[in-house]
Amino acid sequence: MTEQQFVQWLNDIDTNKDGMISKAELRKALHDLGLHFTRWKAGRGMAHVDLNHNCYIDGHEELEKLIAYAKNRWGIVN
Repeated sequence: MTEQQFVQWLNDIDTNKDGMISKAELRKALHDLGLHFTRWKAGRGMAHVDLNHNCYIDGHEELEKLIAYAKNRWGIVN
């Protein structure tokens, strides 16, 4: 998927529409994509991109880090 599609995908996985992606939301979304070991992947992703350590992906900088992480680690962003 492209970066734009990935950002839209992130908006779609924000199930409670609070503007933040929780680890649980990320895990479910990765599972829905058919990836394996989603608990581990979501946890590692959060550890790498959650800069303010509030257990959510929120803000532009964290979103950009998640896009880069998804490109390098998950191979789901072109």
